[in-house]
Amino acid sequence: MITRLLRLQITIKTMKKIILSLAFAGSLMIATSACNSSKNMAGSSDSTKVDSTTAPLDTTKTTTPPDTTKLPPDTTKKMPPM
Repeated sequence: MITRLLRLQITIKTMKKIILSLAFAGSLMIATSACNSSKNMAGSSDSTKVDSTTAPLDTTKTTTPPDTTKLPPDTTKKMPPM
């Protein structure tokens, strides 16, 4: 009976150690992820690679916006007077 209690107590201690180590590893992963995302926001590079094969956007060309002052033609059918 005593050996059974000791064995149960040992397994509870090992389970506590495993749970604590998993919680610690998870908190380290969250901290690392938060650190990497703050680096990206600050403009520094991370392990992610930026695609530099796209052409830069040409901002010298200007386009005129469409004229919104003109009304479209009236296409409704008009009933003849009776």
